[in-house]
Formats: sequence, structure tokens, C-alpha cells
Amino acid sequence: MMKRLFCIATGAVGAVLALSLPLTAAEYKLGFIDIQRAVTESLAGKEASERFKNDVKKAEDSLLKEKSEVEKLGEMLEKQSVMLTDDVRREKEKDFLRRKRDYERMLKDQQTELQIKEAELKNDILESLLPIIQQYGKDNGFSIIFGKSDVLLLYASDALDLTDKIVALYDEEYKNKPNKTKSKK
Repeated sequence: MMKRLFCIATGAVGAVLALSLPLTAAEYKLGFIDIQRAVTESLAGKEASERFKNDVKKAEDSLLKEKSEVEKLGEMLEKQSVMLTDDVRREKEKDFLRRKRDYERMLKDQQTELQIKEAELKNDILESLLPIIQQYGKDNGFSIIFGKSDVLLLYASDALDLTDKIVALYDEEYKNKPNKTKSKK
């Protein structure tokens, strides 16, 4: 008898909870932002992308020059090796290998430096976007705004996508900033 009463009570509580969940879920206003798209499509993101492309071009030019010099040194060593004494040849081979290692180290350093710079540029934009997203959420009664790239979002209606609205607000704020306060990294 007690077991039966407990089962009925548990079932009743479960039914009440199940019926009340959809009502409380309907009270929440949810949205999401495609962070990657917001960063790349915003004015600041486009400007940062241009600056980054210029930095990449400078790095590539510098690396190409060094690579060319190393290749020339290798070709000269190959052509002259039969005419050189063993000691001189070993010394030139050592010099060539050192220059080649230096070039490879320079290449890795440049890649790392560019990755760090790209991350810094994106973080600067994200830091500027966050207060805009928060204010938009408060002003428009959102309970939660997800970052599409931050969360495993298995499904979301396009109607919940706030990216275009946030980018427009951010661009408006960015346009009105004096040039001296815009990010120059």
C-alpha cells in the first residue's frame, strides 16, 4: 500500500514538473551569434584582416629573400665542392647548414609570431563586441545569447541568429570612434 502511494505521488510530482517545464522554457528568450562571422564581417575585422595580410606579405618577402640566399649558397657550394680542399669544403658546408637552420628557425618564428598576432587582433575585436552583445541582450530582453562557435550548437533556428544585428551595432560604434582610439595593432 505504501509502495503504491509512493509511486502515485512520484508520478504526480513528475507530471506536474513535466507540464511546468514547457511553460518556464517559453519565458526564456534565446539567441546566438556566429562569433567568427561577426569578427570577419565587421568593419574592424575587415581592417584587421587587411593589416594582417600586409604583415604576412612583409614576412613572406623577408623569408623569400633569406631562402633565396640560402639556395644560392647551396648551389655555389655544390659547384665549387670539387675544386675546394677538404677543410675549406667542410667549413663552407658548415656555414651552409648553419644558414639553412637559421632560415628554418626564422620560418617557424615568423609563423608563430603571425599566429599570435592574428589571435590578438581577433581578441581585440571580441573584447569590443562583448559589451555590445551584453547591452543588446539587456535592451531586447534576452535570457541567454550563445556564441555559435563556443558552444556545441546542434540546432538553432535562423530566427535566433543575432549576428547581423550585432555586427551592425558594432560597425556603427566603430565608425563613430575617433581614429586615434581605433585598434592599430
